[in-house]
Amino acid sequence: MAGIAETTNQADGRAASGASLGSAMVALTGARLASVAATFLAGVVAARLLDPAALGAGGVGLTLAWAVAIVGNGGLNIAAIYFLGRRPHERSAVVAYVLALAVGAGLVAAVLTGALSPLVGAVVLDTGEPTLFVAAGVLAVATIGYEVAGALLLGLERRHAYVMADVLRSVATLGCTVVVVGLVARTSAGYVLATGLGVAVPAVVALLVVRRVTGSLRPRFDRAFSRDALRLGLAGQVGNVLTFLNLRLDLLLVPALLRLDLAGVYFVATRVAEVVGQASTAASSMLFPHVAAQADHRDTATTERTSRLTLLATFALAVALAVVSPLVLGWFFGPTYRRGTLTLLILLVAMLPLAVARVLSADLKGRGRPGLVSIGTGVGAILTVVADLVLIPLLGIEGAALASVVAYAGTAAVLLGYYRRLTGGRLLALLPSVSDVADVLRLVRGRLGRRRGAVEVESA
Repeated sequence: MAGIAETTNQADGRAASGASLGSAMVALTGARLASVAATFLAGVVAARLLDPAALGAGGVGLTLAWAVAIVGNGGLNIAAIYFLGRRPHERSAVVAYVLALAVGAGLVAAVLTGALSPLVGAVVLDTGEPTLFVAAGVLAVATIGYEVAGALLLGLERRHAYVMADVLRSVATLGCTVVVVGLVARTSAGYVLATGLGVAVPAVVALLVVRRVTGSLRPRFDRAFSRDALRLGLAGQVGNVLTFLNLRLDLLLVPALLRLDLAGVYFVATRVAEVVGQASTAASSMLFPHVAAQADHRDTATTERTSRLTLLATFALAVALAVVSPLVLGWFFGPTYRRGTLTLLILLVAMLPLAVARVLSADLKGRGRPGLVSIGTGVGAILTVVADLVLIPLLGIEGAALASVVAYAGTAAVLLGYYRRLTGGRLLALLPSVSDVADVLRLVRGRLGRRRGAVEVESA
């Protein structure tokens, strides 16, 4: 009887945990969709104030900054979440160790930006733009700060604070874009700098929350922890770098192989398509720490449910956006950007295999196997390079979008194989069914009901 009661309690605990995780994913998805609205408006402001060529150059600066941030990060966000989940009684110490490594990561990012800027200027832009690359350096350092601070919030189980920081990032980016690009510097450098300032604001706020939880933000170097963190983090960070190549390499190849004005159109299409990707980024953000903290590393129930709900949400968002895509590009960004309608539609198709890849990446990292993610994303990166070099000269920006479909599908296929081998889970259980539609509606209604209840309590 005791064994039956224990099994029942464990099942109830898993169900409650799954419901809590599902609710958190709904909250984060909703917040990110609100954030996307602000980011979308920031893109509209930039597109209206800058010509397509300047916007294309801005996209190059943003891509360089993001690339440097991913390399300089060293996998600290992965290590922070993993070790905070595995060492619940040493959280203050883990935070201090991570912050010490984050300072070094920021310095690495600044040096890398300076070293790569002349090469990118010569090969991609055919000209040197020092102010653009200084702005890229600011964005790279700010991005590392934001990613590490966000990982600490997730590892400390401050999901609400993480959601709020994500919203603040987009709102701050919009505000900085309006002020900097509209009033100070109507240039590609101004756009990149505004983005960097918009990322820095929530990074500072997130660190203040971490300080309130742990009592200190004083960095402390520990050789043993640094060795363990970098071993785990770098194994996963290889995958993050390769994922970045899958997602962003085309933003460098389009201007290099075509024209800057077409790069501007393609940049806008990719930013609009990212609206659909918010469901999978939210799911992966919440799933990783959950899997890392679960006792049974072969338990797949939460991952299966997360995959089904994420694919449903991604599909629904993609269909809705596809219907209005010509209006979105033409009305908001201007007639020039309607040229990217077909590109956007292809990119929306690519969001489905990308959603699968993101969910499985979070699961495998949570099980302590980030190296498998690196292999899967490495296959995707190879496919990205080959497909881009073949398809962009043949089909233009539509070819770049098709290359994304090929690369994301390849990554998802490899990760599905590793997931099946590691967990023994059924792959069909990752695909949504009719009952999952009702599950999504229940989660949304439950979240809205709690929000209404909170408003009523505050009003009373």
